[in-house]
Amino acid sequence: MDVPPKHGRIEPRSWFSLFWAQSGWFTVLAAAISAAVTMYSVVSYRAAAQFDRIGVVVDATVVSRRVDRSGDDNDYYIVYQFNAGNQKVERERSVSRNVYSSARRGGELEIRYMPDDPSNFETYVGEKRQAAISAQIFAGVAGLVALITLWRLGGDVNKAVLARRYGYRTAVKVLSVVETKSSGKPSGRGYMVWRTADGGRGESLMHPIGKLHAIGAGSKINIYVRKGHSVWEGDVGPRHIPDSNVPKVRR
Repeated sequence: MDVPPKHGRIEPRSWFSLFWAQSGWFTVLAAAISAAVTMYSVVSYRAAAQFDRIGVVVDATVVSRRVDRSGDDNDYYIVYQFNAGNQKVERERSVSRNVYSSARRGGELEIRYMPDDPSNFETYVGEKRQAAISAQIFAGVAGLVALITLWRLGGDVNKAVLARRYGYRTAVKVLSVVETKSSGKPSGRGYMVWRTADGGRGESLMHPIGKLHAIGAGSKINIYVRKGHSVWEGDVGPRHIPDSNVPKVRR
């Protein structure tokens, strides 16, 4: 038996809206990071090839070195000085901790510079290629994360859409309202928990905790149930839905 709706939705929610509500933005972010880092990797590979082809290897003197502790992590810097033909170059560069540890003031480190622009140099031979390889690996991981989250979240959204379209509508009692935590403190957001007639557990999407407490544990809400999967009507919207509003999914 249905009960009066405890939500303000009067239209069905689109597939993409549900996907975004289930942290679909993370999938988009991971995909964007993968694309951006892939472009960086391509640029780094081109630079590495140019350094391999025409780069000049010299020993540079370590003029000074310093550590910047203003951020969450320490940043390491070295001032290099070297001769490029009849030109003296002195530049400060950010370096890895390993390079910093191997440097001594007044000592020498092997670098490689571009003859047409000596200020453009690698702090060690092969730095550009190593950066390209690291970026390629990172881009691959980010792309894999995007695919996995798309598969998992997309599957959940498909189940929700199918439950609304083909499942049965019924009323259940809210067993509890759970507030999530962030850094050990209440986040101000949470979800409702219920059980269906066959004992299946259901959870709403995340909402402001005040909204959920206004409904309250012990209240009855309308849900859609299909093949053991249940969704709150307040999350997916009512059933009246034109086919054009959601992607075609198999029943």
